[in-house]
Amino acid sequence: MSNNKKEKILIIENNVALGERIAKILKEDGYVTFLVNDGAEGLKSIYDILPHLIIMDLTITGEMDAYTVLEKKHSDVMLSKIPVFLLSNDGNPINMRRVPEGSVADFIATLELDPLNILNRVNIYFKHAEAPVKEVENDEKKKKIFWIEDDKLIGSILEKKFIASKFELVHVVNGEEALARLKVFTPDIIVTDLMLPGIDGFEILQKIRMEERFKKTPVMILSNLSKPSDFEKAKLLGASKYLVKAASSLDQIVSEVRGMLEK
Repeated sequence: MSNNKKEKILIIENNVALGERIAKILKEDGYVTFLVNDGAEGLKSIYDILPHLIIMDLTITGEMDAYTVLEKKHSDVMLSKIPVFLLSNDGNPINMRRVPEGSVADFIATLELDPLNILNRVNIYFKHAEAPVKEVENDEKKKKIFWIEDDKLIGSILEKKFIASKFELVHVVNGEEALARLKVFTPDIIVTDLMLPGIDGFEILQKIRMEERFKKTPVMILSNLSKPSDFEKAKLLGASKYLVKAASSLDQIVSEVRGMLEK
């Protein structure tokens, strides 16, 4: 067990088993944890406990949903500065219009929630651990990313972020160009949007998984499609990870790519 870290963490999670797993791994690492199972009780506990961090599931049930908790917390000067990690574990889309600006410190949207990932994020947030940075000595060691994205704004910004993070990047903007380039280029990871002109991301995923040389290549979906059926279809077609653009910071995207490449 790590030294007591003294930070109090409130977990608002209606899935009791999952909540207990998150609380257990945080407690074993030295944090003081509290677990409640619905929104109304969660808001009351925020006032009672004044935690240093709130971890809240998007799908909490009862009289008060997660958005209402966020809105009420954010409108109270005493509570507004308490950071929140918002979880979306089963494909539920995050309605960003109902998330008050600056009210969430981290969004965790994933197909399969790993409590250890939450612990790592919490440790980094409280500076009990440093974010992993892999040094690259020369171009020969650069990992190659093949990225399919037609949105010009995110394309321009994230392209600079990938390059600044010492990756070798090939960026294409449609499915036809992607499949043509992949005939002569073998990347270490493929990152693709789903809504693309012409051949969409689902079809690209299906086609590359049919080729022997790409069967083990990690593929990340980076899309604003966030219905449970989208998550499930991508998973069935061989996606390694699914991130929702609107719920992911640029640093998180780069960090997730780096983590997939280090496995």
